[in-house]
Amino acid sequence: MPLGDSITAGYTDNPHWTVDFEFGYRSGLYTRLTKAGYDFTFVGGSPEPWVSKYGDPTRGGTYKPKLDLRDLGQDGHEGYGGWTIGGIDGIVRDRIKVHKPDVILLMIGTNQRNAKSPADLSNLVGKIVTQAPDAHLIVAQIIPIAAGHDSQNKSVHAFNTYIRETLVPTYAAAGANVSTVDLFTIFLSDPNDPTSVRPGTHADNAVHPSTAMSDEMAQAWLEGIEAISALAPVAQAEHSGSPTR
Repeated sequence: MPLGDSITAGYTDNPHWTVDFEFGYRSGLYTRLTKAGYDFTFVGGSPEPWVSKYGDPTRGGTYKPKLDLRDLGQDGHEGYGGWTIGGIDGIVRDRIKVHKPDVILLMIGTNQRNAKSPADLSNLVGKIVTQAPDAHLIVAQIIPIAAGHDSQNKSVHAFNTYIRETLVPTYAAAGANVSTVDLFTIFLSDPNDPTSVRPGTHADNAVHPSTAMSDEMAQAWLEGIEAISALAPVAQAEHSGSPTR
């Protein structure tokens, strides 16, 4: 279950949509999981971006994504444009109950960069692992803002450091099925400098990744999924029952 804000939904340079909508990282992740032999279904009930809340990604019906996950029954997600950690917190129990995910891909915090973010994220993670103790939660270290927003990216880096060094280790030590993936460093020219965001990595020169970067994010998510020891490609392990969700 992809879970988060507009980056999970796959927004580009809305409301103009001069940059083609290609489902964000979900398209590349679908391709990689399929190639690796996983039996899976993306689940979720968000209607975005098709409801045109932030412009029409089809440009009046004249554009269709090259790989249209709708045609494959793989457009399930819980990504919502503009949502904060609190917004996801308010729906997550219901969504877990409805969709019963085995794996949850959580990326949230871009729309909430303040002092409360770590505590709010910890509360959200606690709610998820309580509601779905048998599922595996992968918490993303969120992507940076576009080049030139140095102070904001220092804050994002601090938030990600909290995720990597405090949040995930704390829950994992308590026995929760929680891990993390780094979606921040891949945007940098210098991995040790959080302000070294490479130009051209954002579709809107703000918060939404370019198509190329969405594909790099998909690779990072794949590696995070492959790192879950209990989850193996069906080609390499006996498999029965419903697909991984």
